[in-house]
Amino acid sequence: MLQYKKILVPVDGSTNGELALKKAIAVAQRNNAHLDIITVIQSTRFLDIYGHMGSNMDYVAISLQRAKEYVDDLKDQIKTKYNFDDVSTEVESGEPKSIVAIDAPKKFGSDLIMMGATGLNAFQRAMIGSVADYAIRAADCDVLLVRTDDKNQPYQKEEKGE
Repeated sequence: MLQYKKILVPVDGSTNGELALKKAIAVAQRNNAHLDIITVIQSTRFLDIYGHMGSNMDYVAISLQRAKEYVDDLKDQIKTKYNFDDVSTEVESGEPKSIVAIDAPKKFGSDLIMMGATGLNAFQRAMIGSVADYAIRAADCDVLLVRTDDKNQPYQKEEKGE
């Protein structure tokens, strides 16, 4: 029987990303696998109109620090809530599509990428495409897109005010 040994989970702070992480924890526990959690800061967001980083370097440093705190907090939660500690975290900056689909799986030796189906709204997907779409096409390992909660029910967004 196939067992996954190194599972990569890209997270972006979205509900879909955290649903994928929850399911990835269960898969990692069943398979005695290692879990790599990665978040990618899209560095091109910080370029000025001339394509330079310039004074935006402070924003990059702040974003990287917040991302590191976010993934480290997830790691701590996983250890506490799920009693699972075979977890590593990584923060990268660059192009999320290529990092998630190509670079990170090679770096970590991933045999499975588990990720939320999308972290974008419909307009963003139409304009730039999603990391998930790209990973399906470009990754050399298996890619599992998570669309349901941990009970395999379609995720229902809570209405504001409820």
